[in-house]
Amino acid sequence: MKTENINIKIVLRTAVIPLAVSLLLFTLSVEAANTTTTTKGNHLAKKQTISIDDKKGLTHKQIVKEAVDAFEATKTALKALENDQPKQALAALEVVSGNLHLLLARNPALGLIPIDIQVQVLEGVTDLKTINTLQDELDDLIDDKQYQAARLIVDSLVDELRVTTVYLPLASYPAALDKIAPLIDEGKIDQAKEQLVDILNTYVSDQEITPLGILRAEGELTEAFQVEHSEDLSQQESKNKIEKLINEAEQHIKVAQTLGYGMKQDYKSLYDSINVLKTAVRKAKITTEWAAIKKSLSAFKNKIVHPRD
Repeated sequence: MKTENINIKIVLRTAVIPLAVSLLLFTLSVEAANTTTTTKGNHLAKKQTISIDDKKGLTHKQIVKEAVDAFEATKTALKALENDQPKQALAALEVVSGNLHLLLARNPALGLIPIDIQVQVLEGVTDLKTINTLQDELDDLIDDKQYQAARLIVDSLVDELRVTTVYLPLASYPAALDKIAPLIDEGKIDQAKEQLVDILNTYVSDQEITPLGILRAEGELTEAFQVEHSEDLSQQESKNKIEKLINEAEQHIKVAQTLGYGMKQDYKSLYDSINVLKTAVRKAKITTEWAAIKKSLSAFKNKIVHPRD
């Protein structure tokens, strides 16, 4: 079957979460700990959770706001230099440097602060028969080294939620900014601009990917749980309704597996939990099965989203 004859559905939805929402997503831990390796320009950095002493009067919201303001002020300074306005650049740098030094003085443990969160929902092909057909054609195209023709198929075999968080490395940012003012004072504007660009590129980004099939399966199982708790499970109609939802959830999980999210062994506990749940529904006796499937889904998502943890 030719690629052009296959109805490939690719839907991309992108949203930048407002700062107010990102503040809610930014949870500061009681203890500082290295948790995730993330990309920092062409380097690697450690994403840290950090401790905050609330007695010092800084809220999470204030901390993130000051980090965002610092990043924006750095861009303002660069723009001023590009417009041949060194005094304005120095003024912007003075304010941001002073604020960040004060912030670090009050909270020496501060590490990476989130300044932007972007959510992308990429909905690809979710019909198993179509996926298998596309995979076969993709193999043929790659064997023939038709890489550009294969790109559309590859893109359609993505079905996931992407959450990208951009962090400001607060521990090193102020010291780097302090080196800019002397360059401006010495008239080394081009060098100052280059270093400002380098500073702006020292952000750390971290991307988490969750298969949409797993999220859809969770939705179906949640609905099945609600039916089980609101209807008479001794009635065949109620059993059929729950079994239908469980089967649909299993189908969504198979789609995620077929699309290559995780390894085959990662899915074993999921399928085992679903089979146990099906048996319990038929016997009209569900006790710990809901908790088991919920635990399996949670463990699976954690392994897929955080494979290095």
